[in-house]
Amino acid sequence: MRIDTMTYLNISLTGIQSNQSAIARLNQQIASGLSLLSAKDDPVSAVKALELGNRIAVRTQYAANQDKVELDLNYTSVVSQEMHSALDEARGLLAGISTSHDAALRNTHAEQLKGVFNHVLDLLNTRDPSGNSIFAGFETASVPYVNTSLDTASVTATQYNGTAAPGGAREVEVENGRYVRANDNLADVFLFTDAAIVDPVQGGASHDVLENLAHAIINLPLNVGGTDEALLTETELQGYRDVLNVALGKLELVQHRIAGALTEISDLRTSTQGLLLNEKNALSDLTQIDTATAIIELQNRQTTLEAISRAYALTSGLSLFNFIG
Repeated sequence: MRIDTMTYLNISLTGIQSNQSAIARLNQQIASGLSLLSAKDDPVSAVKALELGNRIAVRTQYAANQDKVELDLNYTSVVSQEMHSALDEARGLLAGISTSHDAALRNTHAEQLKGVFNHVLDLLNTRDPSGNSIFAGFETASVPYVNTSLDTASVTATQYNGTAAPGGAREVEVENGRYVRANDNLADVFLFTDAAIVDPVQGGASHDVLENLAHAIINLPLNVGGTDEALLTETELQGYRDVLNVALGKLELVQHRIAGALTEISDLRTSTQGLLLNEKNALSDLTQIDTATAIIELQNRQTTLEAISRAYALTSGLSLFNFIG
C-alpha cells in the first residue's frame, strides 16, 4: 500500500505534537514530583488520592489531639503526685499529735500544717504552661479554689469557682468515636460527701478538706481556759485523719485513672502512627512519580521527537524538481 506525501506529513506532524505534549507533561511531573497533575489525568486514582488525603488529615488531627491530651495528663499527674505527698504529710502530722501533748508541740504541728495547707491550695490553683487552671474544669481563667481561713484566722468553707461536676471534665476525641478525659476538677476529692464518717467541723456527712485543715491549724494550739489542756478533742483529731484518709483514697483513684489514660494514649499513638505511615505511603505510591523512570522516558521521547522532526523537515522539503536533471 502506497502512502501519499500529504498523509505521511500529517501522521508525522501528529507524532511531533504528541511527543511535544508528552515531553511537556513529563517535565511538569519531574519538576513537581507528582504523577497526577490534575484529576483528568486519572480520574479513578484522583478519587482514591482525595480519599486518602482526607483520611490522613483526620488522622493527623487525632495524633495532635493525642499529644495534647498526653501533655495535659502528664502535667496533672505530676501535680497530683505532689498533692498526694502534701496530704499524706498532713495526715502524718495529725497522727503524730494528741491532746495530751503540750501547747508548744501542738503549735509546732499547727505551723507545719499551715505550710501544707498553703502548698495544697497553691497546687489546686496550678496553671499549665498556657496559663489555664488545670483543676477548674472549663473555667480555665478562674482561680478555682478559694479558702481565706488562714488570712482571717477564722475557719471558712472552701469556695469552688470552676465547672462543677458533672460536666467539669474535658474529653478529647483521640480516635474515631473514642474519647479520653483530659482533666479533673478534684471537687470530689476536696469537697465530698461520706456518711461513714462524721465531719469534725460541720458535724455531718459533708466534708471540706481545706476547711478541716484550717480548723486544725487554728484550734490545735489553743488551750481550755488558761491551762495547758488542748481545746480540741481526740475525736476531732481522729475526724481530721478520717477526712484525709478518704481524700487520699479518692485522689489515688484519680491518679489511677490518669495512669490508665496515659497507657491508652501510648497504645493509640502506636496504632495511629502506623496507620498514618501506611496511608501516606499509599498516597505517595498513587501520586508520586518515579523520577528515574520518568527521566529515562523523557530522554527517549526527546530522541524520538528529534528523529521525527528531522524526517518531517526532510520530507516536507522534497519537490519533483529535485529529481529532474
